[in-house]
Amino acid sequence: TNSFRFPSPELQETKNPSSPPPPRSAHRQMEQFQDGHHVRLRSREHGMYLHADKDGRGVSLRRPRASMNAAWAVHLFQGDDDAQYVLLHSAAYGGYLTAMDAPAPLGHCGRRVEQRDYEEREEEDVRWQPVRFGSGDYILLRHASGRFLRANGKYLPWNNGASVDDFDTVSTMTHWVVERIPAREGMPEVSPLLDSS
Repeated sequence: TNSFRFPSPELQETKNPSSPPPPRSAHRQMEQFQDGHHVRLRSREHGMYLHADKDGRGVSLRRPRASMNAAWAVHLFQGDDDAQYVLLHSAAYGGYLTAMDAPAPLGHCGRRVEQRDYEEREEEDVRWQPVRFGSGDYILLRHASGRFLRANGKYLPWNNGASVDDFDTVSTMTHWVVERIPAREGMPEVSPLLDSS
């Protein structure tokens, strides 16, 4: 079995939003990500859950909690630099939460986030590191690119997609609450894929 001890998972506050603050030691929140278990990610700002969309490609924030679309399987991965990462695998459609270099859709901040198949040449695109900021129960998810997973739609609620963007100490759109799904709870039904043909 994989058992990784995550290094320096907390972030201290900083006055420079363009530069993530240096990490500091903590382990409690990393215990929320156990290899092979399932979690939900709830936006602290909206109270909605990160969903794998029915098209098998998009990622958005939606309210249904009891949906397999809101469930993500955790895989732990150790990089060549001895850093440990979390890979989030959609329980609904089998794609990995992936940060792209393409711009986010109109009305969204930063860069695009999608569900993608795991491919070795794109392996870094699916790497995430949970980090802690402040004293709350929420975490940030830092992508291997250095950008952070964020919700959208603070002022325009129909822009409900997720994206990655640079660190910002002011915005709570990058704050996530991890809800572990007990094995005894079972997995809810999955929404069928939309036919794109």
